[in-house]
Amino acid sequence: MATRRVLIVDDEADVRGALADILRAMRYADTLQVAEAADGQEGLSAVVAERPDLILLDLQMPRVSGLALLKQIHEADRRLPIIVITATQDTKMAAEALGNGAVAYLPKPFDPRHVQMLVATFLDATKRPPAKPPDAPR
Repeated sequence: MATRRVLIVDDEADVRGALADILRAMRYADTLQVAEAADGQEGLSAVVAERPDLILLDLQMPRVSGLALLKQIHEADRRLPIIVITATQDTKMAAEALGNGAVAYLPKPFDPRHVQMLVATFLDATKRPPAKPPDAPR
């Protein structure tokens, strides 16, 4: 069984904690390792250090905005799925995030089942197929 890494980047500690609890309670085929970052700058460092398989990213944060971080991460690795989270109902911001590489948009407050469904969907989509055994000699 593989370990899949999820990074949560949100400036609100209670939101990070709630998302981490939702992920830890999730029934998923692989073990989930959850890392947290409190702002965009910490998030960028964590992306390099943790090498996550998926990121949950708040769009509105101090120092480095979620949108700026999204663009940086997407430039470096277009295959890394990023689900953006925001409390604002600004559909223009959501559209901009989706246009800059986000795979999904999760409005706050969020339904735990919706979070789990999105995470499972995008982790499954990034699974590497098992290596094929070499052909047997004839």
